[in-house]
Amino acid sequence: MVPVEGGFEVYLRDQVEKDVDVSKEEARDELPVRQRFSLAHEIAHTRFYKLSDAVPSPYDMKPNGPQLEDDCDRMAGCMLVPTYLLKQKIRDYGKEIDGNFVRLVASEFRTSATVALERLRVVEASNSFERCILLAKRINGDAEIQSLFFGLGLSPVLPRPEKYARITEWLPNFPRHALNQREDSGSFATKRGRTITFTTTELGGSDRFLLELQAA
Repeated sequence: MVPVEGGFEVYLRDQVEKDVDVSKEEARDELPVRQRFSLAHEIAHTRFYKLSDAVPSPYDMKPNGPQLEDDCDRMAGCMLVPTYLLKQKIRDYGKEIDGNFVRLVASEFRTSATVALERLRVVEASNSFERCILLAKRINGDAEIQSLFFGLGLSPVLPRPEKYARITEWLPNFPRHALNQREDSGSFATKRGRTITFTTTELGGSDRFLLELQAA
C-alpha cells in the first residue's frame, strides 16, 4: 500500500496487470481468495492514517509490528464476512455449526477456511455447542492447530485448544494414526468419561484439513 495525493494505491502480485476499481461492484472471481484477503488487509491499514493531509500520513499513536498486522487481519475478516450477513447465514443453516458449514461460509463469502473459522469464533462466541472444528496442518506425524471454532458446551469435557499447539499436545489420547490418514473418522474416550467422535476432511490436496470433534 502506498499513500498518494488524495488516497492510497494498493498493489497485489499477479501474473496479469490490471486495475481494480473498488468504487464499483466487484466482478465475480475477479480476484482469487488470497488476493481478496490481501486487498482487505491493506484497506484496513488505511485506518491508521490521517486522511486530513493531502497525502495521508500515519498516526503517531498506532499499533506496531505483529499487533498492527493482527488488527488488520481481523478487520479484513470483518470486511469479507460481515457480522450481520454471517448471523443470517447461521440462522438459515438451522442446525449446529459443523465442518460443512465452515466450507459453505468460505465458499459463499469467497474467503479461506481460516477466515471463516475466525469469524465464526467471534460472532458465535457465546454458543453452547458440544462441537469443535479445527483447521490443522500436518507436521512430522502430528498436526498444528491453525484456526479453530470451539463450542462452549465442550468445556466440561475437553480443554480449550490453542492456536499453534500440536493436536497430540492438546489431546494426548487422540489417535495419532488418524492425523496421517485422509478422510478419516472414529472416536476416543476422554479422561472425564465422555466419548468424542471425530471426522477429518481434506482441503484441496494440501497438508491442511478440518478436524471436527463432537461429544457423543
